[in-house]
Amino acid sequence: MIQSHKGFDGSHTPEINGANEINGPYRIVHTCRVCGSGSLTPYLDLGLMPLVNRYLSRAELDIEEPRFPLKVLLCGTCSLSQLSVVIDPRVLFSDYSYFSSVSQTFQHHCQIMAESLQKEFGLSPSDLVVEIASNDGCLLSKFKARGMRVRGVEPARNLARLTEGEGIPTLCEFWGKDAADKIAAMDGKAKVVVATNVLAHVDDVHGFIGAVKELLNPKGVFVFEVPYMVHFIDRTEFDTTYHEHLSYFLLRPLKRVLEANGMQIVDALEFSIHGGTLRVIAQIEGSGQLKPKSSVREILELEEGKGLYGTAPYFLCADRVQLIREELSVFVKGLKANGRRIAAYGASAKGNILLNYCALGPEFIDYVVDDTPAKQGKFYPGNHLPIVGRNVLHANKPEYLLLLAWNFAEELMRNTAEYGITGGRYVIPIPALHVVAVSPEKRRHPS
Repeated sequence: MIQSHKGFDGSHTPEINGANEINGPYRIVHTCRVCGSGSLTPYLDLGLMPLVNRYLSRAELDIEEPRFPLKVLLCGTCSLSQLSVVIDPRVLFSDYSYFSSVSQTFQHHCQIMAESLQKEFGLSPSDLVVEIASNDGCLLSKFKARGMRVRGVEPARNLARLTEGEGIPTLCEFWGKDAADKIAAMDGKAKVVVATNVLAHVDDVHGFIGAVKELLNPKGVFVFEVPYMVHFIDRTEFDTTYHEHLSYFLLRPLKRVLEANGMQIVDALEFSIHGGTLRVIAQIEGSGQLKPKSSVREILELEEGKGLYGTAPYFLCADRVQLIREELSVFVKGLKANGRRIAAYGASAKGNILLNYCALGPEFIDYVVDDTPAKQGKFYPGNHLPIVGRNVLHANKPEYLLLLAWNFAEELMRNTAEYGITGGRYVIPIPALHVVAVSPEKRRHPS
């Protein structure tokens, strides 16, 4: 999910200027990874947080978990937001518990994406599509079904084994020049290199993009999606801040890093998936294959118009984060004080940040429901809430269900329709706390 960084293997001495100051399994950041500027302003500090995707067995509950600083900095030069630390990627991604295919909403997004890219770029069965951080093959399976040659790159051993078993060739290593060279030797150059929700995980973004350029054929395109900072600020999506997400992108810094590596943005599109996503399409500069669309200029103007190249919106967002914590904590603790039972749905990374930041643990939340078998029977990092299957929700029904994976709220409510019809209430925390109850009429006529 992230490119390896040489600074964690013990062979690298931190630079004198502190730009790569190493502290155990993490490196403290003092310069912008896009433009190199040292003009970094902290604006959001969530304190010390556990690693949100390291789910615990019962035997591990008595072992003290490592916690790391979770602070966001704004670059005054290129407007990139980034974490103040970088954790060794081997700690984060050698084994991974997030499976893309669990979400029907994301599966549909991948289906539409494969169809649209095939149509837009005239992909034929001889063309190669490479996905960086291919996870469980959710997206590549859509291209394969449409006749394309495919190749995944996935450093998590458990996921790479899974996709290989599904007939999707997968290189099990971190993305970089070595991986690009191996694929070019095995499969030839790629017509499309795609990367969804991975560039935000990358420390060496220049090396990452340079390797993409090396693998593309002269008429190839690089298509990637990132959580979009406009939505983060507008909707106060602070719970998408966690240690895997090193960068929080506007189009402005993306344009800068791509151009620095000989790539040109030709299109940019917004999607609602994951609480707000930006898709960027880039080609090798000078290829002349595609003419840049007006969307690129329009999105840059939108960002500037919202004041996102200055600091004010970021500090206002940080103030709203404090209010969300206070409101949700008071609400949940009030329910508990009045004898109400509360559970949660979606053992997501964002949900873990939300609960840990709001100090909501087993004394307030009974359990967390999740549809991923690999998570069931384990415990949430930090707060140690038990993770269970959906059957427990029916057998041990709470009055309120806090939707931690709020970006999939509609899907989660569909999945638990019986709970809602029989009087259960849903609590959606982001962007503003609100409770959803199925109407009495709907309860009488559930069809």
